[in-house]
Amino acid sequence: MTDSAIIEVQTHSLTDAQRRRSMAAALGCIGAVGIGLGATLPLLALRMDAMGASATIIGLNTAMVGLSHLIFTPLVPLILRRIPMMTFLILCIFASTIGIMGYVLFPSIWVWFPLRFFTSAALAGLFIVSEIWVNQIADEKTRGRAIGMYATVFAGSFAIGPLILLGVGTSGALPFLITAGMTLLAIIPLMFARGLMPNITEKPSRSFLAFILVAPAATFAALAYGAIETQVFNLLPVYSVRSGATEAVAALVLSVFAAGNVALQIPIGLLADKFDRRYVLAGCAAVGIAGPLLIPFTAGQPMLLYPVLFVYGGVVVGLYTVGLALLGQRFRGADLAAANAAFVVMYSLGALVGPAAGGVAMDINNPNGLMVALTVIAACALIITLWRRFTEGPALPGEMPKPS
Repeated sequence: MTDSAIIEVQTHSLTDAQRRRSMAAALGCIGAVGIGLGATLPLLALRMDAMGASATIIGLNTAMVGLSHLIFTPLVPLILRRIPMMTFLILCIFASTIGIMGYVLFPSIWVWFPLRFFTSAALAGLFIVSEIWVNQIADEKTRGRAIGMYATVFAGSFAIGPLILLGVGTSGALPFLITAGMTLLAIIPLMFARGLMPNITEKPSRSFLAFILVAPAATFAALAYGAIETQVFNLLPVYSVRSGATEAVAALVLSVFAAGNVALQIPIGLLADKFDRRYVLAGCAAVGIAGPLLIPFTAGQPMLLYPVLFVYGGVVVGLYTVGLALLGQRFRGADLAAANAAFVVMYSLGALVGPAAGGVAMDINNPNGLMVALTVIAACALIITLWRRFTEGPALPGEMPKPS
């Protein structure tokens, strides 16, 4: 029996109780990532601003998050072949906790550059492995629902980060202590899942980069969502103000977008379990086109704008959710680990180039250039998904993974 077959037996012979414990542990890991990123992104920006850093320095420091993901992510499948998944996750939890505390111990902007790279790499390890784990243990008929739950927990935990700052403020060591403590809590559900996680010992069937071309609909969906998400969170408030909205409306737009992220992932996952997943992915891309086309017409009318943003925010994140389900449907074992790493790299690449593209577009056509940029990236995702559907055939839930 091959190593890949052994992994298949291990993950699909779990009892319902074991599967629930495994899912809880994986959700705990992604919750730690959401809290860690959701708190440190605004907290460090505000602290550096108070320390007199320029916007350029703050932006470059924030770029350490994406850079660490791009560099560290391809190494994760290789690491998992050498150490058990449980050991790797525990190391990542401790490393990220220590890294967050390091911001308190070393209050220097220049030290925060390598420290942020280190901390973000540890969080990236949790991010990638928890995705692999959920995809490995998910039953094929309910894979979309499981990944929808995973995406919901991530979005919800990410929103907890700013709430921590709202509750305790941004000064002193307390916000870092709370964030580090909540990150460390991921150890608890992990301890209840000992012996239940799949270990990956074999090599993938192809190179890391080859998976980008083997599964183009899924991996480009990750890039598209990375670009859309970062453009929205960085530039949508600016767009709102430039469109004549009040500062109160501009402040709320991201909250409404994020609320859609949290609310609609499980429904989208359920759709992905009932219908051809490539058509569901295409539907998410189509909403990704419609949303930016409608926003300019509703920008001055909050009662129309907020529902558009809620649906847009909830459905467009389905690019990531359904794309991840497609990977789990097709790959297993080391191939899934390598494909998932490629998926996250594409997401990180989109997150790096998205804000720059949106900013340039806004400079060319102020302010609706942002909507053009958002529409174009979603249109590209739609074209690639439909092309893949009609050249590769349906991606129906319940199908066995295709040979890779």
